[in-house]
Amino acid sequence: MRKRLSIMMAIAVTVGMFFMAGPVMAVDDVDTHDGGTTMSGTVPFCANWELTEPDVTPFTAVTQSIYEANEFIVTDLIQITDFDCNTKFKITATKGLWTLPADYHATDGAKKAAGSDSDLLLMVDNVTAGYTSDGLAALGAYGAYTAIVTGAGSDIIGGGAVGAAAGHGVENAVCDVNAKILMDWSTDIVGAYSITTTLSITEVTE
Repeated sequence: MRKRLSIMMAIAVTVGMFFMAGPVMAVDDVDTHDGGTTMSGTVPFCANWELTEPDVTPFTAVTQSIYEANEFIVTDLIQITDFDCNTKFKITATKGLWTLPADYHATDGAKKAAGSDSDLLLMVDNVTAGYTSDGLAALGAYGAYTAIVTGAGSDIIGGGAVGAAAGHGVENAVCDVNAKILMDWSTDIVGAYSITTTLSITEVTE
């Protein structure tokens, strides 16, 4: 009887050892990480700017001396105090339509209600480029006072670059946009005048 009990205990111990080994053998069934995770995608065109663009009422300050000078200047019509962009870009200025006095001469007056005149000119100055080369700068003749147009507008500011191993944008760029409005004794009559200037940013791909 004692011998049989010893044999049964030996079998029980052996069975217990067999089941204890089970979890260790199951390690081979655990999924493993392949060691690499891919992140991909296309970075879009991004631009950010901070502007100071107060509505101004310069016509109320028109004097005899302004008529004698045939013009008046609005310094810092728009101030771009911080401009960032991640590729080549251009900034386009578009002139709105003139609001003119009811008696303004439709044919002899230089200012046209349709905006088809050249009495509003812009100039870009006080530039901080935001990159060592091809940074933000005045485009074309807009480093001096030059007329802008309605419709498609006029490209007045640009910067950045595209091309193999040469692409870049700008960061912390700065500039001012000044305005000049032409005045004439004989046609710019008493009354209310207004005009709007709009700036827009566009990606340039070549």
